[in-house]
Amino acid sequence: MRKLEGLSASPGIVVGPVFRYADEGAVSIPKYEISRDEAEAHWRRFDAALVKSRNELSLLMDGRNKEQNDILEAQLLMLSDPEFIPQVRAELERTLLNIESVLHAKVDAAASMLRSTGDAYLSERAVDIEDAFGRVMNNMLQADPAPDKASPGQPSSAKAGTRFVPPGTILVARNIKPSEALSLRDSGISGIVLEEGGATSHVAILARSWKIPAVMGVRGLLELVSDGDEVVLDGVDGLVIVEPAADAVSLYRTRATSEVRLKSAEAAVRAALLGAPAETRDGARMTLRANIALSDEVPDAKLEGAEGIGLFRSEFLFLASETLPDEETQYAEYRRAVECMKDCPVIIRTLDAGADKMIADQRDYVEKNPLLGWRAIRYCLDRKDLFRAQLRALLRASAHGDLRVMFPMIANLGELESALSVLDEAKAELARKKLPFNRRMKVGIMIEIPAAAVCADQLAKRVDFMSIGTNDLIQYAMAVDRENAKVAHLYDCFNPAVLRLIRMTIEAGIDAGVDVSMCGEMAGDPASVFLLMGMGLRNFSMSAAHIATVKELIRKASLRDAIEVAESAMGLTAPREIRKLVQERLKTYE
Repeated sequence: MRKLEGLSASPGIVVGPVFRYADEGAVSIPKYEISRDEAEAHWRRFDAALVKSRNELSLLMDGRNKEQNDILEAQLLMLSDPEFIPQVRAELERTLLNIESVLHAKVDAAASMLRSTGDAYLSERAVDIEDAFGRVMNNMLQADPAPDKASPGQPSSAKAGTRFVPPGTILVARNIKPSEALSLRDSGISGIVLEEGGATSHVAILARSWKIPAVMGVRGLLELVSDGDEVVLDGVDGLVIVEPAADAVSLYRTRATSEVRLKSAEAAVRAALLGAPAETRDGARMTLRANIALSDEVPDAKLEGAEGIGLFRSEFLFLASETLPDEETQYAEYRRAVECMKDCPVIIRTLDAGADKMIADQRDYVEKNPLLGWRAIRYCLDRKDLFRAQLRALLRASAHGDLRVMFPMIANLGELESALSVLDEAKAELARKKLPFNRRMKVGIMIEIPAAAVCADQLAKRVDFMSIGTNDLIQYAMAVDRENAKVAHLYDCFNPAVLRLIRMTIEAGIDAGVDVSMCGEMAGDPASVFLLMGMGLRNFSMSAAHIATVKELIRKASLRDAIEVAESAMGLTAPREIRKLVQERLKTYE
């Protein structure tokens, strides 16, 4: 018996036979020179393949599954990208190479750029780009096979077709593209295990929507199993057991039965919570919003009961492109989010580039300590042309709903005044062009630098709201690199110094009559939320997946209890003492 660890992508437990969905042979991409007169014919072939691919994707949308349709819609948008498609044409005319070679190079460059960010979400989007344009490539190759003069290039990312998968099996593969996963919808598989991928991949999303267990990132599994081998797939703990012993099989089958019962109970609780307010037993109302990276996450946030978007990380739009997105591209993205959220607020953080999120314009700039360097508002105030373009896009989108703008990494009043001045310039430009925008659009700041928390009373006088970003606030307050295992133990949201900075910010907002929220990871932790309620916080923004859990805690809790615990906690000196105090009170709600 051998246990392999991976990442839980879809909960559930199943015992069953393996089906190895191994990679098929790669398709060779032709590469050869063309004349300038031939370029137009090549472009027409590409355009015809685009149209055919869009039609194929549209036919796959049947309304049976929202998650599947979201994936297909995302791919349709990719195949109509107003930036990427013209870039392909420009590269065709510049290089005078055949269109297959040009497309392959552009897709490969875009995917490589996304993977180089080190961000799991963007790495998964690289697979989506390869998949969408892999369909286009296949349609071109099938319609017009490469001529004899073509020389083989690198393999494409698309497969030639789908394959039969025996029902009741656990599918094991290195990776699966969304188009392949969609073809498995009605196959009757009982689980999915991939050697690559993560919980944000579209395969993981589909597995969750199909309610079958899935584990990602199980390295080396294909070498250990053959078709028909019995394995245990534990999607709860992210485990795969190869050659399981008889007692282990019996244990997991019992657990699988229990999981089914538990899911039914949880679904009932979740359904009841969805329409219920986030209100304590003694009538204190909280607001729960979602953190997102791109507009296509808004529908999922709504499904989880989000009362708006508390943090839209606009930098991901910049990271997802080889070139900086222009004003029109940004406007379309922000408008989609606002219109989808309807009357609920959408708080969009202006470009927070730098450090671990380097955009195209920054990649040649090397810093000794990028976390303390040229990033976020500091970068934007140096690149006012880029900053004004984003602010114009945000202002224009504000005409379509309750859009609010938030400046990141503000350290002092001078930076805030400079940012507000650029915003005024953007407003004046739109007014001259007679373009509509909300002249009373709310403006806020992130409190993520200790200096901002200490001076929150001054900053609150110039803004409509403040949002506490605990991820950076803790890191800067404690001088701790949370990725460094040697000092990571010091990164603790219950540290008294951190809690004092948070309390100062909340009190400054209350005194100034300004809304204060929290959008860091701390806002998605029920124990932290209980303590923060007692400190006066009423607005929380988190990963959409955490909303139901946090709401359940709020509805069980008493604000009077939370205030009592917070007052006691502020007198303690060690994080472990504060955590113990909170957890003991929460046990009384179980």
